[in-house]
Amino acid sequence: MLVRALAALRGAQFLLWLAVLPMRTLPDRHTGVIVGGYVVAALFAAVMFGVGIRRRFLSSRWIAADVALAVLYAVVVSRSYPPADAASITNWVIPPLCGVTVTAAIYGGRHRFPAVAVVVSSWIAGAWPALGTANGQELISNATMMTVFAGVAGLTGRLLLRAAHAADSATDRAVRAEHQAARSKERAEQALEFHDSVQATLDMIASGRYPERKNRWLAQREADFLRVLTTSRTNGDRAELATALARMIRDHPAQELIGGGVESRIDTLPSDLPADVVEALTKGAREALTNVVKYARTDEVCVTAATTERGGVRVAVIDQGVGFDVANRSPGLGTTRSIKRITELGGAVDIDSAPGEGTTVEMTWAG
Repeated sequence: MLVRALAALRGAQFLLWLAVLPMRTLPDRHTGVIVGGYVVAALFAAVMFGVGIRRRFLSSRWIAADVALAVLYAVVVSRSYPPADAASITNWVIPPLCGVTVTAAIYGGRHRFPAVAVVVSSWIAGAWPALGTANGQELISNATMMTVFAGVAGLTGRLLLRAAHAADSATDRAVRAEHQAARSKERAEQALEFHDSVQATLDMIASGRYPERKNRWLAQREADFLRVLTTSRTNGDRAELATALARMIRDHPAQELIGGGVESRIDTLPSDLPADVVEALTKGAREALTNVVKYARTDEVCVTAATTERGGVRVAVIDQGVGFDVANRSPGLGTTRSIKRITELGGAVDIDSAPGEGTTVEMTWAG
């Protein structure tokens, strides 16, 4: 905000001379110096503030260069005018010099007082011949104006910068507190999740209620579930689709009704999917698993989920069962209502099957 305001101020100060110029006549002898100095100073200010706006800050090096150039044109250009005009509005250096002192007072750091003093002193030295003319008092009033404006701007700028730094610090503390609260909430949810699922299964295994083969299957099921919960993250945020699919696969009857259980291959998924998309994909995968139990007559089924090249998601249920002729079988209620629900949200469904070659139900959502 400060850099943009200072850029607007400096631009207005340079434009002021263009408004005055038609009403005055430039000295023939030094017109090139006056106009050339104006062009150089204006171009430098444009570059400096362009860089400052892009970086959102004016560095000490830019301030030093701005002051050095101001000292040069304060003396050279002012001496190029006749003494009677050196301290008048005809001299274009007066408004930009005021802008230089204001900028130096705000961004000059510990050198702001010397910088302002050097600029004001250069102005006095350059326009000194005007002291003995009718415009002599303008020399003193302009020097006073530069000094006072610099003092007010420096104080105001420091207050604004302090307020900005305080606001940044408060925002950082609030963000850290929010993240800490979110992590605490997530840890509590994970603890409850583990207690209600994994820990309960481990307790049953430890009690010896199931045969060894059943224990191995239960342990593998919980290991797959934990793997998804702990790895399915994007930029530290939990991917709700991965979590929802993991819960669905863990609790689906297919885990016990299919001899080999349900294999899951869930990669890192986007964490910002809409809730209705997560629900549609999860319910579609659950219905596809239910169809495997009902019709596929197989011990091999796998649920996969991955991110597409364009940032969408693809969920597939693949079995090695008896398959069917897609062209000659009308879709049932579960297929039209659950599996194909994702199409209502802009997604797509592809069912690939043939007798004796298994079935693949693939649902995609491109975002």
